[in-house]
Amino acid sequence: MDVRHWPGRKGLSVRVKLLIAAVLLAAGPVAHLVTGPAKAQSLCTEPTLPMPVDGTAATADQMRAVMAAAREFIAQSGLYQECLQKEVEGAKAQAASAGQPIDPAVETGVHAKIDASKKAQERVGVTVNNALAAYKNSHPN
Repeated sequence: MDVRHWPGRKGLSVRVKLLIAAVLLAAGPVAHLVTGPAKAQSLCTEPTLPMPVDGTAATADQMRAVMAAAREFIAQSGLYQECLQKEVEGAKAQAASAGQPIDPAVETGVHAKIDASKKAQERVGVTVNNALAAYKNSHPN
């Protein structure tokens, strides 16, 4: 039996990723309190872009792998964007509890990262769709 098709494998992977994201998000405010606002580092990890493929020269297996990598990247980018947004919300709450406004540079920087991530998602989607179209044109069967 092929490992990729084990029952429950995908659900387990999603559950593990969600658990990791939850732990990282829960640790965010604690790390911020320990290190202080000036030294705070983002706990959100930007996913790595998948490698592009030439659809005209790719095999069916390569195309399946590229499509799976693109779906995974888009999903991980969504988690990354949510993580960044929660960091901003946490910084706002901490600033409000201290009776101070949030540093506008923090919010601007995070929104720039979110926008860049959304654009990367779009680029990956377009790249994979173009590769798939080229594959279909090169392999008419």
